[in-house]
Amino acid sequence: MSSPSWSSASFNSVFDQSSSRSSTPSSVASHLSSHKPCWPHPSTCIYVPSTTVEPDVLNAIFETYAQEGHLGLCLPCVESVQSTSPSAKWILESLSLEGGTFKVLVASSSLSHDADDMCTPASTIPQVAKHLAAFSLAGLRVVISTPRVRGYVLYALERPTFSYPPLSLTPGFSLSFAFSKGNIPTYDDWKTVWSTWDLITLQMIPREMLHQKPIDLRHKCLFYIGHIPTFLDMLLSKAIGGGPSEPKHFWNIFERGIDPHVDDPDHCHNHSEVPEKDEDWPTLETIIAFRDRVRARLVQLYDDLQTGKRTLTRNIARTLVMTHEHEGFHIETLLYMLIQRAGTGTLPPPGFTTPPWEVLTRQWDATPAPSASTVALGPAIVSLGHEDSEGDDVLDGVREDTDDHVFGWDNESPERKFEVGAFRTDWRPVSNREFETFWRENGADSSKLPGSWVEEDGEIKVRTMYGPVPMETAQHWAVLTSYDDLLAYARSKGGRLPTEQELRLFFDTYEVGHKGGSNTGFRNWHPVPYAFLLAKIRL
Repeated sequence: MSSPSWSSASFNSVFDQSSSRSSTPSSVASHLSSHKPCWPHPSTCIYVPSTTVEPDVLNAIFETYAQEGHLGLCLPCVESVQSTSPSAKWILESLSLEGGTFKVLVASSSLSHDADDMCTPASTIPQVAKHLAAFSLAGLRVVISTPRVRGYVLYALERPTFSYPPLSLTPGFSLSFAFSKGNIPTYDDWKTVWSTWDLITLQMIPREMLHQKPIDLRHKCLFYIGHIPTFLDMLLSKAIGGGPSEPKHFWNIFERGIDPHVDDPDHCHNHSEVPEKDEDWPTLETIIAFRDRVRARLVQLYDDLQTGKRTLTRNIARTLVMTHEHEGFHIETLLYMLIQRAGTGTLPPPGFTTPPWEVLTRQWDATPAPSASTVALGPAIVSLGHEDSEGDDVLDGVREDTDDHVFGWDNESPERKFEVGAFRTDWRPVSNREFETFWRENGADSSKLPGSWVEEDGEIKVRTMYGPVPMETAQHWAVLTSYDDLLAYARSKGGRLPTEQELRLFFDTYEVGHKGGSNTGFRNWHPVPYAFLLAKIRL
């Protein structure tokens, strides 16, 4: 591996300069020490004068220089500042990597964070999105970033319990190609989703909450810990044969969740008959042992596929896709349940630094609104769904054709095309503050608060996995509320809610996705203000 395009000589000449005003951060000690419980002010900061840093280099830098699990990394986000003069308080060091060395500058003291830095909005330029993608590929996470003068961004990094790389850079499982465009999960994909599920269910739910129902219309928390391996066990048996993993009666208890009609809870589809008394439920330890046996069964399937003992068919591939996505679905729905008790039961996610709310609030308040509040789209033709018929799985010539195929659910096939007429829509979703104004103008009925809000001592707060935060912090986030609430809001503004086809056209035109810097893949455990990359917005 070679160093960036700047030469060693130019690096040394830059390093030897001692300009009092540099385009890289000053290395004066910070005065944010009061934020240490939640703001991981790194004791070490590295400067890399290159807009692009590969994941293996990031890993080497983090493993070498991180202190107490955190590292400050300063990167230029425009080419013109790559070789500009850093302060003299940086020390030149070389990292030995496979195939060569990589030179970095190490701050001799902590970096300062003055008021101007803290009020600078987080950058949304494309190069920052590339940085975020590289961090994800390296298994790193940004706790907070602060744009500096003249085109630099200082990132506070940590290595969380798990991370999700961009989907476009995540290969599907294949026995033929090193990088498959299909969506069959690899064993590494399973390990990541298991890490996520285990952290949520075993570290964020206290023992005393296992037999509680954060939402009355759902099962108690313990049910879902048993449901996930049961669903996987049942579908594996259907796809490859074999009976239930022990204990067999778990299929009777955990097969299917409850999904009653909201307006009439007595009206509900058939679901598993669960014990009525807490003491009659299986213990957590028994469920975990069952989970481990089911996971071992899945691991054995992957081993059999790799060795050729078993043939990868579309039926098996579809089962792997379905069960993997099923765990992701339940991660989302369980978090919605648990957020109802955040601060009064549910524990914050371990291994992820508590957000520095005060600093983030100032950054979000400083983020400018789009130059226009609405955008016109259409007329256009959009596509929904894709070609994937489960009935084809058994056909000769197709049965074992899995390479690069994208599997979906039955309601996603076939692909359908729709004509979308011209329409105008807001750039951003309705924010918490906007909906609060609407709510107060219509009587401020506390019984009609959005489920994502809570009233404490007369103050409206917004729920997060870290507990409720003031409206001042969450005011720019998209409000999370019911369809009926949003419909009433839209009508009060003389508008309506978009159709699925209109929303698809909007996303096809402007959505940036995880690779483009969006807040997905557990980059954060809380919402952020809805902002497109500036390069995407052309009004």
